[in-house]
Amino acid sequence: MMGLAGPKRLNHKEMGERSEAIIIGGLVYSGYTILKPYGENQRYDLVIEDANRQFWRVQCKTAWLSKDQKTIMFNPCSNHYAYTWQKNTMTRRHYRGDVEYFAVYSPDLDKVYLIPVDRVGTNQATLRLEPTANQQEKNVRWAKDYEV
Repeated sequence: MMGLAGPKRLNHKEMGERSEAIIIGGLVYSGYTILKPYGENQRYDLVIEDANRQFWRVQCKTAWLSKDQKTIMFNPCSNHYAYTWQKNTMTRRHYRGDVEYFAVYSPDLDKVYLIPVDRVGTNQATLRLEPTANQQEKNVRWAKDYEV
């Protein structure tokens, strides 16, 4: 029988492209105008125009669920790998000053979030889905507050 074999396993770049496409769909559905820069040399993936006709640079990210499934997490920085015959090095570079927002897709929840870059740290970002064990509210970023 001939037929569709099913989706292939996605590599890291393909997963990012998939997330970006879903993010664009979510933002367009929510009423934003999307501009896509030509090439891949910018620090941002998209530019969105809001209802006030202001433009905002956006970096798209893919999130994952924490082991306890109470938070979603994403990396608010880029990783640059340098390979030489002597050693391999990795440097991390944050996006502050280069973008105004992160647009984050969670494949596990099939949801898109739009988060101001200054609301998260520079090494790892967390959005909470459920209350903390000690019911702390201070400095908690609730995922529902950023959902598109």
